[in-house]
Amino acid sequence: MRRVPYTATRLCGENCCIWMKCFRWLYLLLLFIATSASALDVQQIKWGFDDKVVPGRFNVISVLVANSSSEPFDGTVDFYKSRGLERVGAINQMPCYLSPLTARWLQFYVFVDNQYDQWRLEWGRGADDHHDMEAPKWSSPAQVILFDADAPLSAASAFKQFPDELFPPTVAATSGLDSLLLDHAPRWEQAKRQAFLDWLRAGGKVHLLMGADGRYPIFKDELDVLNTSADRARIGSGLVVRHAATAREIKKQDVQDDVSSRELKPNEQIPNQTTDSFFRVLSRMSQRHYSWGGIYLLALAYLALVGPGIFVAGRKVADYRLRIALLLATIAGFTLLFNFVGRRGQGESSVVHSLSYARAIDGDTYDVTQWVNVFVARGADYTITHAAPHNLYATGQDYEAVNGLIENGKDGKFLVDLPMFSRRAFLHEAEMKGINIPVKVENWNGAEKLTRLTVTVGPDFTKQILDGWVVLGNRIYKMKSVNGRLEFAVADSQPLDDFVSDSNQQLFQSSYAYMSDDTVTNVENQFRKMATPLIAWSLGAENIGQTKLLPPQPGDRAQLFLFARSPESFSVHGSDFGHETGYVLYHFNLFKPES
Repeated sequence: MRRVPYTATRLCGENCCIWMKCFRWLYLLLLFIATSASALDVQQIKWGFDDKVVPGRFNVISVLVANSSSEPFDGTVDFYKSRGLERVGAINQMPCYLSPLTARWLQFYVFVDNQYDQWRLEWGRGADDHHDMEAPKWSSPAQVILFDADAPLSAASAFKQFPDELFPPTVAATSGLDSLLLDHAPRWEQAKRQAFLDWLRAGGKVHLLMGADGRYPIFKDELDVLNTSADRARIGSGLVVRHAATAREIKKQDVQDDVSSRELKPNEQIPNQTTDSFFRVLSRMSQRHYSWGGIYLLALAYLALVGPGIFVAGRKVADYRLRIALLLATIAGFTLLFNFVGRRGQGESSVVHSLSYARAIDGDTYDVTQWVNVFVARGADYTITHAAPHNLYATGQDYEAVNGLIENGKDGKFLVDLPMFSRRAFLHEAEMKGINIPVKVENWNGAEKLTRLTVTVGPDFTKQILDGWVVLGNRIYKMKSVNGRLEFAVADSQPLDDFVSDSNQQLFQSSYAYMSDDTVTNVENQFRKMATPLIAWSLGAENIGQTKLLPPQPGDRAQLFLFARSPESFSVHGSDFGHETGYVLYHFNLFKPES
């Protein structure tokens, strides 16, 4: 055997050591760079507008992150929830770039439906590349005073403070806001100014305060509608009230008359049963309907052919290879038949069912909340989006992890993996364009209790209305259509608490009907059953069985609800999901003509 010279062996060993050292230093260098590039610090977290969230609604979460390293951070920040040790739902993802030794605010929009959820921020795979957040407290929509972060309030106030720079750029993220107190003109870009005005016109309340100089603020651009000399002025469905007080002097009782939200008791448990029930009903409309009679006949035929049939045929065929081929052909043929008959669902076509709640803002603009169920016949990675400048998405029914990413905000979308013949339920909220409905009060008799109310909504839209209701005080009035007009009279009314109890019981029965019957023969009828529980949800009932709603509105203000087919503009964008069947509940505020 040939011997390797000692010198060659030593040189080979030295070369190996050099390469190992280089590799080790390179690994440490890459590890250091990766660690430096992901060195983010979470400095501050603000839940909602007053450090609390509103259950059953989309809430804004503002996070101040800082880059403490000497290298820029260029990556994504993930925000998701978990129960126990398991992640549930999809991941909310946001791109983030931070120069060295700088900080910035990130805003996420999440749907809150469970007090036991845990939340986490994550920006890398390192052991320290995450931040666990405490579960937020639940509350009713907030009353906050807006302040300039560059010039914070010099004196304590009776109200929670919210920095004006964090006001969201879309009205869809303002569900957790009841009223704002203002003593200065915010320096907002156009998107935030528009979002503020949309929130106000949809029913928000603004309380104008005097500044330190004893004068009211002067507003410019679109906000100049706030420059009113009246003590109380209505803008759309919203209200602007002037107070002869500063931020230090204003008290909570000074604005108490305008509070329309109920208070949640500490540790009050509110299961999100309404959303869960809506999803159950929608999923029943896209059940996979099997031809069980055909499947049973195929199974009997298969057993007959594979057993006695092959045996009889084998006695007539001498060549064993032909007998084996006949058996394989029979198995293959029935495999194809079982695959064809057993996998049929929705006629082997994708379909979407959506229930929408559209709160009127101005003209053809609405703040739309949707419960959507998609059924797909082809497995793929789908991109779900809507024709809106800002989209907010949530998966809902979060019992397990969803293989998907949510990018909320401007041009928001939901990226999700859907297997073949499966369905996915999700929530969506956005400011959207719809039908311009010319609502006009023609006759209003009665104050706290209506005698008769007559409303017109245009001849074209009147034909599209399926149902209608008016809520005034603690009663609800059913619609009658008379000569192209919508009429509401005391003879067709009932106490609001009884209405809510009956509608929620009906929703409960509809959502669990699948236990005895999986077949939905009348889709429109199923949607109409969800209209009344949706009214209860809009009035503050977060779960089935709850009858305590928001306090009644003043006698000169009523709420009109109209149920109809959804316009095309509310549909899921794109053609990958096939036909969409949707219905919408429109919500308008009516004011007594002399008021």
